[in-house]
Amino acid sequence: MALLDSAEIIETHLVELRREFHRHPETSWNERETAERIVRELKLIGGIDIRPEVGGTHGVFAEITGTEPGKTVVLRADMDALTIREETNLSYASENPGVMHACGHDTHITMMLGAARLLQEYRDELRGTVRLVFQPAEENAPIGGSRTMIQNGALTGADAVFALHAWPNIPLGKLGVTNGPQMAASDHFFVKIKGRATHGAQPNQGVDALIAGAQFVNAVQTVISRNRDPLKAAVITIGVFRAGTRYNIVPGNCEMEGTCRSYDPEVRELCEKRIREVLNGICSALGCTGELIYERGYDAVINSPEMADYMRRTQEKLFGPGSAFVPEYPAMTAEDFSFYLKESPGAFGWIGTTPEGGEVNPLHSSRYAPDEDVLWRGAALLASLALDFEN
Repeated sequence: MALLDSAEIIETHLVELRREFHRHPETSWNERETAERIVRELKLIGGIDIRPEVGGTHGVFAEITGTEPGKTVVLRADMDALTIREETNLSYASENPGVMHACGHDTHITMMLGAARLLQEYRDELRGTVRLVFQPAEENAPIGGSRTMIQNGALTGADAVFALHAWPNIPLGKLGVTNGPQMAASDHFFVKIKGRATHGAQPNQGVDALIAGAQFVNAVQTVISRNRDPLKAAVITIGVFRAGTRYNIVPGNCEMEGTCRSYDPEVRELCEKRIREVLNGICSALGCTGELIYERGYDAVINSPEMADYMRRTQEKLFGPGSAFVPEYPAMTAEDFSFYLKESPGAFGWIGTTPEGGEVNPLHSSRYAPDEDVLWRGAALLASLALDFEN
């Protein structure tokens, strides 16, 4: 297939480009140099309408218009890195101390720029418009950058929207796309419990906030085990617990932070409601006062079944039968691509980055290092999703 041949031809360039992004990672809302490099590459390709600094951020829109009228396909790649100290020992490891592309966003940017180059090469076969959205701050939950991009026209006139995410748990080059929930809604909550401090030898003269906090940690899990429909997945995790100042003082204050993950909107509502009720009940029983601050984060990523089918068909047209599949389970991790899918039909796919027999280092690991053979493959798939879209 000519497109695959063209994608393989640019493989060396894509590897060099990705390593450049990897060496210079930037955190959410700080992707200035990343955006500038994207714009330079788009200008080198030529013939692309470029809109930088979207919505006052470092987001970039780029449009490629075909030779004949048709529909509008939106492709999205995220740009930001994580505050992680890299431990890959790669020759092109991060030169920004404490910041690393540990979630594959350098891969996403590069695949999209490769797709831009391919789309420009095959422009005579393109009907309609392809809008490339380079989005900042995907990692900045619960706010994220997707809603700013949408508010500034990312989906204007869109007939479909697609994105790929590097996925180390899938074999290299394979594509996993669900017909429905692919990733979870992600909420962040804060709990504050106020008691009354006293001497550790006289607990009867105070109100122990630590005891109330400990009971809350245990009791809140009954929301999952006893209140939620067992056929509808959800998880509640308390990741931070702070209480006490000295070994012989009964703590007067306790603070916690946690996350709630779910797919079903009703389960999401139930979890917030019951977390609040469990907190109030325990505090009432133990003589404390409690406060819950509950932040709704990203919604669940829900693929359109029709668009998911199209994404898998396109993958198999390029790389053969069996190269695409429906994952057995969605993931409890979250992605703000969910907000694009609330506004437009589309699909979000996981593209495998681990070669057969290779070590699986998970996303957000200081050792995550995707196989770079994924770059030309992802570029070809993204370009094909636009070129083959039904008009």
